[in-house]
Amino acid sequence: MNLISILLALAVEFFYKPVSDLRRFDWFDRYHETLYRKLDGQPLRDGPLGVILLVGLVALAVWVVLAILAMLSGLLAFLFGLVVLIFTLGPRDLEEDVQPVLGALERGDTEAALLSAQKLADGDEISAESTSDLVRQVRDRILIEANTRVFGVLFWFLLLGPIGAVLFRLGCHVRQQPSVTAEYRDASRDLYRILAWIPARLTVLCYALAGNFVDTLSRWQSPSDMWQQESDAFLIASGNGAIQGEYRDDDDETVLDTTPIQHALALVKRALVVWVALLALLTLMGLIF
Repeated sequence: MNLISILLALAVEFFYKPVSDLRRFDWFDRYHETLYRKLDGQPLRDGPLGVILLVGLVALAVWVVLAILAMLSGLLAFLFGLVVLIFTLGPRDLEEDVQPVLGALERGDTEAALLSAQKLADGDEISAESTSDLVRQVRDRILIEANTRVFGVLFWFLLLGPIGAVLFRLGCHVRQQPSVTAEYRDASRDLYRILAWIPARLTVLCYALAGNFVDTLSRWQSPSDMWQQESDAFLIASGNGAIQGEYRDDDDETVLDTTPIQHALALVKRALVVWVALLALLTLMGLIF
């Protein structure tokens, strides 16, 4: 059933682009701000327990709804899980976020390209000193965003069902909340790092299988990088290894070369095919249901 849900969700993602417009998290922002303020003065608020409480209550609500629907009908529970999976992917389509960057670069509008790159980065700062530097940063960001937008959601859905997908999506989203203390922001980033750790390793495996396997491994300083290196840095290094040789990494600022961005997008698509193929194989072997 998980394989069917994932295939249907990916079909909606690829063939019904307006679904991105439905993925709005204003409700979570309002809920988060309200509850965060009500917990003012509580010692647990600005630490890991506060983050887990604010995110966990939403996951608990999803679990309650899922349990009620499961008692009524297995089909209703399946449809609810499918809707949750579709809603937690993204929230925006990766390729659609990249295209404005490519268009602006081709027009020579570096400022517009930088603004579009900021949107792609979901709040993380991008400051490029040159066009080629911007291309490299966008390429690297694609390799990270593929994990946070797609692969991470699919992994946690596979592991914990709709509850896992919600936990991962909100874990990514909560670290961007404004008007919180530094301690709370650090705790929310720690939650993201924990949730992204395993999916990032699986994504790197898919990058290696979908790209240049040997060059992917060559980017590791040692085998311990598999469990010691920070997830985002590991995705960047390994992803660039996977597409090494497919483009020219040129430092000539007079030459506009956007092929690194295009090859990063192509790698993500191939990695997703590998991910689904591995999932289908495990399902046929009876290891995953």
